[in-house]
Amino acid sequence: MENFYRIVEKLKNSKSVAIFTHLNPDGDAIGSVFATKAILEQYGIEANIYLEKTMPEKFSYLNTGYKIGNPDAALDEDCALALDCGAPARLGTLAPLFKTAPLLLCIDHHRSNTSFCDISYIVPEAAATCELIYTLSKEFSKNIPYEAMQGIYTGISTDTGHFKYSNTSEKTLKIAAELIEKGLDFRKITSVIYDTTKLSKLKFMGAVAERIKIYNDKISVLDARREFLDEFNLSYEDLEELPNIVSNIEGMLVGILIKSGETEDSLKLSFRGRDLLDLSLLASHFGGGGHKNAAACVVYEPIDVIIPKIVEKINEMLKE
Repeated sequence: MENFYRIVEKLKNSKSVAIFTHLNPDGDAIGSVFATKAILEQYGIEANIYLEKTMPEKFSYLNTGYKIGNPDAALDEDCALALDCGAPARLGTLAPLFKTAPLLLCIDHHRSNTSFCDISYIVPEAAATCELIYTLSKEFSKNIPYEAMQGIYTGISTDTGHFKYSNTSEKTLKIAAELIEKGLDFRKITSVIYDTTKLSKLKFMGAVAERIKIYNDKISVLDARREFLDEFNLSYEDLEELPNIVSNIEGMLVGILIKSGETEDSLKLSFRGRDLLDLSLLASHFGGGGHKNAAACVVYEPIDVIIPKIVEKINEMLKE
């Protein structure tokens, strides 16, 4: 906890803070940045969120203002805080902007975090970075802002699969309970995230079933590059749960989702598992990282080349 209190001290002594998270932000990333913004602003600190591009529409209920970062600019804030981000590369095009701050701070829960900041507080046991932000909030005020409660609940709910993944702990549930006790209307959040579906998404899911390939009766692979999504007028933001759908097939040990990368020659691979393999090790073998049951990497080889290599590596790991 030493680094945690060092970060708290640095934040409290700052007049302004720049807040960053990883590219293509999920619920924990978006939830943590907007929750932290609300916490700092209530304390009287100017807080600016910098994103690569427009935030995912389904999390718009959290939006209290942010900036689209300019990679060629320099920050005016006293420090920069990276949330839910394990490496400079995960900041995407905003990495150069982040590094212009005089002090770099990081709060994260990824085991693969490279400690790329001046002060980092990393807790791999936490179900979500938003669990850590809840702890942070108590250092700033007894009365957590409602906007922060919404962000924290969004983060822990999405990163635990609405409290059904194995990373859900007693602490996770206690935090959710405390937020509800403090007046959070959690149904407004779950209604948006889990109970509202586009008709095009339902049609897409039917096509997914025909597209999944099975290797060695234990590895499921779905090629969901952007062209496939375009057929149904969907984006990856509409399909955050897709990696889990691939891995939830009966009898599968590992699910692999193939997505288009940021460049034409790249692919992003998302891995999901069931506690039998440490998928962060699998991802790191191919230049990525993550958690035991959820990890990812970016590769620069064709599908018919990289998938056999990954299947072979999985088989090796299962024999160890």
